[in-house]
Amino acid sequence: MEEISQSVMLHEKTVLDSQSLDSEITRHELANKRYTVIQDFNSGALEFQQALEILSISRSQFYKLLKRSRGSLSYRAIVGDRSGRKFGANAIQNDVERLIEDMFLKHYPQARTYGAVWRACQTEGDSRQILRPSYHTVKRWIKKQPSELLYKMKHGKEAAVQRFELRPGYKVTNRPLEWVQIDHTVVDMLLVDEDDRTKIIGRPYISLAICIHTRVILGFYLSFLPPSAVTVAMLLENCALPKDEMLERWGLPTYLWPMHGLPETIHTDNAKEFTSDVFVLNAKGFGITVEHRMIGKKHQGGHIESLIGKQMIHLIHQLPGSTGSNTVQRKSLRSEKTASITLTRLRQMMVYAIHAYHETKHSALGKSPSQAWNKHYEKHPAYRLLPVVQHEHFKYTFYPEVSGKEITPDGIGMFRRQYFSSALKSKVRQKVLVKYDPYDMSYVMVKFDGKWEKIPCVRNKFNRSSDLEIYRWQRQQKGDRDGTMSTSGAQSAGKFHQAAEEESKLTRQEKQRKKREKGMEDYRTQNAKSGSVAANSDKATESKKLHTSINPKTKPKLGKVAREVTSNVFDVIAFLQRKEQVARDDEFPVIYDSAPIRW
Repeated sequence: MEEISQSVMLHEKTVLDSQSLDSEITRHELANKRYTVIQDFNSGALEFQQALEILSISRSQFYKLLKRSRGSLSYRAIVGDRSGRKFGANAIQNDVERLIEDMFLKHYPQARTYGAVWRACQTEGDSRQILRPSYHTVKRWIKKQPSELLYKMKHGKEAAVQRFELRPGYKVTNRPLEWVQIDHTVVDMLLVDEDDRTKIIGRPYISLAICIHTRVILGFYLSFLPPSAVTVAMLLENCALPKDEMLERWGLPTYLWPMHGLPETIHTDNAKEFTSDVFVLNAKGFGITVEHRMIGKKHQGGHIESLIGKQMIHLIHQLPGSTGSNTVQRKSLRSEKTASITLTRLRQMMVYAIHAYHETKHSALGKSPSQAWNKHYEKHPAYRLLPVVQHEHFKYTFYPEVSGKEITPDGIGMFRRQYFSSALKSKVRQKVLVKYDPYDMSYVMVKFDGKWEKIPCVRNKFNRSSDLEIYRWQRQQKGDRDGTMSTSGAQSAGKFHQAAEEESKLTRQEKQRKKREKGMEDYRTQNAKSGSVAANSDKATESKKLHTSINPKTKPKLGKVAREVTSNVFDVIAFLQRKEQVARDDEFPVIYDSAPIRW
């Protein structure tokens, strides 16, 4: 093994190529000259001293060259080594190299620059009390690391896999629809409102499907919501069913996009909407197999990824309102000021762009995608085409649904619309499964006794669009919430509550006043029973003075005693002013008072 290794090293050292430096060529020329002199010496044509004079080297060096050339067939055996430090030699001390490695692992993934690692080495080197490495030492050490590691730390794991991972093989197909790839992405473009083009709606998502055998684009779907089961359902319908009705709805000729059919296999990533058991099993019911990529193997979806990238670059990035594919491009595009395309218009433009793509020669096919598609269907006209009688069933299987919807006397209420039909008679208060077409919400479908019934819309409360995506935006722009008051209305409501609170306070004060009057009335009745009118008058006067002195703010109005009543009020003042001697054995009276006196 050691001999083989030395042989390889010798071969690498002595081989010249177009990239060889002038210094290496000079070393080979010198070795060739010396090899000729040594051969003459070995043959006896030159004496030892003559050979030394010609080569101008010392005796010891001559013997070394003689030894190295013994048994060789060419001059390469005596080619000299390059001067200076050998390639790969490390002159950094162990503790300094360990410092650079630690700072590299800690700071390079975030900072991604040599300078950041070098500055960290200075700080940490002083802390560890070791020699600071120079900037060039740090840079040379980093550049010696594997390029894959540096790329991964700088651009991320996924980007490194795409750049360095070996990808053997490719998918071989024999017919259209055998292998269809689908995927989603955000469109690099800002769209505006249908009614007011000064309002920017946002960036939509686009879902695309491609047949890799013919490179035909089978379908697309645009939505402002992130990809979901609705997205997959609409994309699959666009692929499997004729597009004539959709194109007519958008005001386009039907010849622009005739391609459709049931895929044999749908190849997707591992997103939630693709791995759903409902989607996989429903597709299986129509003879469609759903295959998923291996996790982390993005290149397995290379055809759809390439298609999406080209659509963004060659189509979307040329339109007003484009945001570009990165932040650097976005700074110079002024996307908000140039945005002027609506969702409906973008759909129409996408159809025209797809038709142009289908009629363009493809480098991988040697023909246009439409020619590759039509060539097969000339021989197999009904291949993987769903019968017309099953079109409705296919739609209802994959369309989005609302479960447990209750039928009211007015019909079915959805999307601020009222749906009604005679088919709902005798079904009031029943809960049913409702499906709808996101492109046309002028009707919904309800299944009764195993049969789908189409229920039309009889009232559109706010006259909003029947297109789900446009309706969502209109609903968000509905303005104030129901029950929102104007400024003057809110002020009146405040005055109403303020008046109610004041009335409540007056009621409590009135109750307290009446309570005090009742107490004073009972008090006067008791005095009238116990003495003469004069005495009662004097006592009443004194009682009034005493009560006024105790609580000057309270001035009760004494009413006239109209009848004799039995009172439970004890005359405290008369009891305290009496002159009789009180026996200590007498029981002290129990005093009941309806109104407490504040002393």
